[in-house]
Amino acid sequence: MNQPELVSKTIYTAVTEKLPPATVPQASQSSLSRTLLHVAWMAILLGLIVETLILIVAASFGKTLAAKPFLADLTQKVSWSVIVCMGLALARGATRLFAATAQTVLVGAAGLLTAPAAFAVARSLHEGVQEALFIKVFQGGGGSPVLLALIKGIEYGCLGALLMWVGKQVWGKALAHAGAGMVVGIVFGALLIGVMSWGAVSPMSIGTIISRALNEIINPVGCALTLYSAEILGRTQTARTDED
Repeated sequence: MNQPELVSKTIYTAVTEKLPPATVPQASQSSLSRTLLHVAWMAILLGLIVETLILIVAASFGKTLAAKPFLADLTQKVSWSVIVCMGLALARGATRLFAATAQTVLVGAAGLLTAPAAFAVARSLHEGVQEALFIKVFQGGGGSPVLLALIKGIEYGCLGALLMWVGKQVWGKALAHAGAGMVVGIVFGALLIGVMSWGAVSPMSIGTIISRALNEIINPVGCALTLYSAEILGRTQTARTDED
């Protein structure tokens, strides 16, 4: 076969040959499912821990919370943590196809979009449970819901981007993730409490401020550790799959 015929045959083959279908390995799908399940139950546990600590603080200041208000608050805490942590976990999984800088930006954008949505859903569920149980819990703080949701979005956008950066460092272990969550929680928690105090009808009590501060710090710390543990779980499962 001469050179022109060889070139023509090569071009014909390249044009007419079908590419293999793009499929996602079953192992990857299974690994993602297990990772998301891990994030979900860890986020539920996080909501339980936050509500338990708030109960302890309330009891320390001589206040008690009945079963129905506790259920409404627990619904709010759990729904918030599940939606935010799952959103960030999905974003981290989806950004593996992008460059390092794009990954940080995209996860930050996911936090920016997910947190306001989680805020709205958690608030709606909280009010829905209150109405269903025929209760109305006194709200210790004020502030525009839109402004609070915006601050939450910026907070978890910063958290998502910061965690992506920390995760790429040699020292980016569990303590580093927890530290990143604590820094974000302290900065934005102080801002949120300030906004709520400024918009409150009456001054917030010390117990309410402490409870709110615990909520604003523990949530980002817990979410950061949840994402870190999910990342370790995913790497472990991938290593086992490769060995098999």
